[in-house]
Amino acid sequence: MAPGMGIKPPAHRTKTGCLTCRKRKVKCDEEKPDCFRCRRLLMKCIWSEEVLEARARQQQQAAMNGGAVNSLVRRTSSIPTISSDTQTFITEFPNADRFSVPYLHHFTSFCSRFLAYPNDAEGNPFQQELVPLAAQSPALLYAMSALAAGHMARGQPKHTMAAMKYYTMALRELNTTLEDPAKVRLSSTLGTCLLLCVYEISHSDENLWFRHLQGARDLILHRGGPKTSDFLVRFFSLLDISGSLLTGKGPLISGNYWLDEEENGASHTKLRNWPYYDDNAIMVDNFHSLMVHMARLSNLSADSMTDFGKRNADLIEKRAMQIRHDLFEWWNTRPPNIRDQSNNWRRARPDLTLAEKLEEESFSSTRSVVYGCIIYLHHIIDPYGLKPQAQEVADAIKGILDISRETPEGLGLEMGLFFGLFMAGVAIFDDLESEILIRTKLANDANITIYHADSGLELLEALWAKQRQYNVKYDWREVQKEMKLQVFIFA
Repeated sequence: MAPGMGIKPPAHRTKTGCLTCRKRKVKCDEEKPDCFRCRRLLMKCIWSEEVLEARARQQQQAAMNGGAVNSLVRRTSSIPTISSDTQTFITEFPNADRFSVPYLHHFTSFCSRFLAYPNDAEGNPFQQELVPLAAQSPALLYAMSALAAGHMARGQPKHTMAAMKYYTMALRELNTTLEDPAKVRLSSTLGTCLLLCVYEISHSDENLWFRHLQGARDLILHRGGPKTSDFLVRFFSLLDISGSLLTGKGPLISGNYWLDEEENGASHTKLRNWPYYDDNAIMVDNFHSLMVHMARLSNLSADSMTDFGKRNADLIEKRAMQIRHDLFEWWNTRPPNIRDQSNNWRRARPDLTLAEKLEEESFSSTRSVVYGCIIYLHHIIDPYGLKPQAQEVADAIKGILDISRETPEGLGLEMGLFFGLFMAGVAIFDDLESEILIRTKLANDANITIYHADSGLELLEALWAKQRQYNVKYDWREVQKEMKLQVFIFA
């Protein structure tokens, strides 16, 4: 501001900045080859359409040479070395200190890519929209630092104290923020709440994540209700539906609030390129419609555990059969490239680009979730295995295990298989070979994915041991209550 004037001096505007800054409508210092803002946010600094096309050709060639996904993970799985930009970074984020800078870089370059979808490296709204908000939100900055430090601590315990410190600071700052009515509606506040929820899912032994998910629900409602144009609402819906399947409480917001208001049901235009490899939003649109059936199953499971549900098993089964009919009718109308995808697509199509490979991986994940829903439904009807196992359950188990065998390990792709693998573990009975495979896949490399299935695997181990000891089938939901666990499996 001009001294003593109380107004801002006119800003020099230019149309010669990098395309990345111009797209984000922020000032570019025009430093080449990479401007400061792009370096700070670890974004690609693009100067012309020709450069964009050249980089696309390079990416495609790298993918055709093989190992594209693996190289992508390797490039960003370690902490970036902090350069001379550190001081400027601290100036840009006044609440950051030299100790938090590596964690903020790790969040931006790695953690943000695995929050909602695996290997979501291009056009990521967490990088492009959420990270800049931390400049004005200490709570968000500390939440990002806590999540990044917590992720690193799983492989390097020396970061544990830093994770706990920033987590505590984020909680304190969030409580302060919630006392200010003007800040309650901000995206930075909702983002903080959601990141704390993820931290507690991934890096805490306590069952605290559900409280912050409820808090995020309250913030969304306070902001006027869920809007499909808001990437944080989509992120919340993924956490909400995933969590509801195992909490026994149903979704936190009623209705299919994650579906677009438009009549055609397609993903909102603003978010159609998220994740970047989902061409024409095929995976997202189909998974969002699958979430409708997942929410119905969650509500049915919650009702079946009540005294009324236990006394009226026939009514529960009737509702289950209607859901089954609708689920199979929906599944039979899905695009063949999802529904009929072959498990050997990686060997059959070695010339796929990186984006095409990741899209195919997302289709495999969707199939695994569908099979998991089939098992989930039958478990609600017959939780103690009193009837012979239905053939469609056996087929679903085989489908999940076959997909998991073919999915490469150590690339963060397992997060899309966790729900299916957990449900397969619920459905098997004294099957040591399947137990070994499920155990191996659920105990994934914690240095790659943000989410893990530690508590889910702990529950399965207890379930398998109990069933083997007494030679009888048990309801995993009852075992979870006995263990006082609040399992979260990202679907």
